[in-house]
Amino acid sequence: MSVVVSLAERRSAAAPAEPLLAIEDLHVAIGSPGRAAPVIEGMNLEIRRSEIVALVGESGSGKSLTALSATRLLPRAAEITRGRIRFDGADVLAMGPRALDGLRGNRIGMIFQQPQAMLDPTCRVGDQVAESLRQHRGLSREAAGARVVELFREVGIPAPEARVRDFPYAFSGGMAQRVMIAAALSADPDLLIADEPTTALDVTVQAQILRLLHEQCRRRRMSLLLISHDLGIVAALADRVAVMYAGRVIEEGPARAILSAPRHPYTRALIECSLLKRDAGGRLVALPGSAISARELSHGCRFQPRCAIAAQSPHNHDCCSNEPALACCHGSHKARCWAVKPESEEVQQ
Repeated sequence: MSVVVSLAERRSAAAPAEPLLAIEDLHVAIGSPGRAAPVIEGMNLEIRRSEIVALVGESGSGKSLTALSATRLLPRAAEITRGRIRFDGADVLAMGPRALDGLRGNRIGMIFQQPQAMLDPTCRVGDQVAESLRQHRGLSREAAGARVVELFREVGIPAPEARVRDFPYAFSGGMAQRVMIAAALSADPDLLIADEPTTALDVTVQAQILRLLHEQCRRRRMSLLLISHDLGIVAALADRVAVMYAGRVIEEGPARAILSAPRHPYTRALIECSLLKRDAGGRLVALPGSAISARELSHGCRFQPRCAIAAQSPHNHDCCSNEPALACCHGSHKARCWAVKPESEEVQQ
């Protein structure tokens, strides 16, 4: 199986050994004390400087919770029970309130889906963006206002001098998202987290927003964590992809390798669904079952109940009884599947 991958122009500078963001063995649970259920288990993810990493998976796989964990913005019912998160060498889980304020919106910017719901309807959009500049950069009201006009111009909002005085209701979904991007970029962050940034936007506006994000990342040498279920968006933007399923990374590697030669059955199924393929009966290919029930499995591969090859695989006993490790299958391409031979075994053969 293969897909046409149109990767964006890549940054050529060599990445340092130390990742900008490193998430190690992250465990997150949701629920009341003593009855919390795990939703993320053993999550590992690294983002290097100037790198675009896409986190892909169905709704409920843990993508957004992973991003919220990186900035300690988890909902009240969620708790990090184990793991380590480091940003530019600093321990995020050990940070106090002041250090976290200096991290959020300053060194890490965030863009959410449904931008109009994130904007205060009672406040002019220019003032909302200027707030970050005054808080994190210490600019005066006049200097912050002038910088907001520049930011609006950079993100492609026409007549920025006038639009900064408008209220959110005057903006379309695409223009509201540009406002949110301007706010996220206002403090010139090292890392931008974009959680489904083109949801509910039409295809033309989606392309404009994605082009804008890529241009800003390249110009500012900024890292980007892109959370998406749309593999078309991922193919156009990402350098590296991590595929999540039921709270775990099940495949990870260069975007070109994962999208053109996926090794995990779940990734292959996602690609087939995104390409709107049809089966022998003419019906659109769909992934049967639900990822929600996978969290209830106490043993075996979590994808096994939905896997199209597990029943015929010679590894069926392992699929049903043991959780596979995330192992290298080729270079930096890794997959969590018993049917995928580790690179060391392939070399021996």
